[in-house]
Amino acid sequence: MSYTARQLVRAVKKLGFRVKEGSKHTLVYDPATGRRITTIPRGYIPKGTLKAILKQLGLTEAQLKSLL
Repeated sequence: MSYTARQLVRAVKKLGFRVKEGSKHTLVYDPATGRRITTIPRGYIPKGTLKAILKQLGLTEAQLKSLL
């Protein structure tokens, strides 16, 4: 299944991460440390990019699907 950046940002916010919207990317921050975790590109996210983002967030695709 393909996901959009908007869907991924919504799921990340539900997990309690802080999000900063940029012009081309969205930055995701860990609220405990304030450290940047990952960036999310705009539009539809390619499968390999999605896999890398989920790995950085410590999520599986099944967990992402349950958040949406």
